[in-house]
Amino acid sequence: MPFRPRLVLLTLALGLGGAGCHGDTAPSGPAVPLTANIVDPQTVDAVSMFNSCSGHPFPENNSPNSAKNYFWPNSTNFSTTNQLQEFAACTGAIGQNSDDTNPNELDRGQTVHLYCDGSSTSLRYFHLNFAAGLVGQHVTAGAFLGYASMLGTGQAPSVTWQNSSNFDVAVIDGDDSRTVNYFSRLDAATFAAWNGRGVTSVAQTINPGNPTCATFLSGVGSPDVLSLTPVR
Repeated sequence: MPFRPRLVLLTLALGLGGAGCHGDTAPSGPAVPLTANIVDPQTVDAVSMFNSCSGHPFPENNSPNSAKNYFWPNSTNFSTTNQLQEFAACTGAIGQNSDDTNPNELDRGQTVHLYCDGSSTSLRYFHLNFAAGLVGQHVTAGAFLGYASMLGTGQAPSVTWQNSSNFDVAVIDGDDSRTVNYFSRLDAATFAAWNGRGVTSVAQTINPGNPTCATFLSGVGSPDVLSLTPVR
């Protein structure tokens, strides 16, 4: 199934107040499915499993594993900052809380939250380059948000996806300490866009048993990273 970003619509968000802080409080309402992918599946070559030993402990510094999903670019996007497009996974408001603006989150691009309308569901996008004015906007599912930032200051570009910097997303149910697997929240049509890349079941995308990781690896040699079926 080809990936077709939905019509982009950016309007001023109502009710966000200062917009830079949706608040450090949890959004309320029922959990909702995600109706658009954050990235075209054709533009990435690998993804980490939920509860993986890739990256670092998350959502807390003492978490047993990494309860978010990392994505690695394909050969046309290695180490780029203005090519690999990212999209809104739901209709909602873009905001930043105090964690998003922490200096540790500004090493490559920025970090923002997308708060799905009328829901406890939100997404936290890491390493995102976006245009000025996005924070405080209301966006529709499938709207273009910006570009994955995969090259830090002073970092040498990579020639392989395993060594390229990645980008990541956390899907949140309630407050930031409660994260869920990205793929488990996609609706059927949105998940089906990954079928051609070899991801045909949610179980493939979860590291079973909620393991405690002795070490955390990057994409190189990690058994918790799914190499996707090459694009034909």
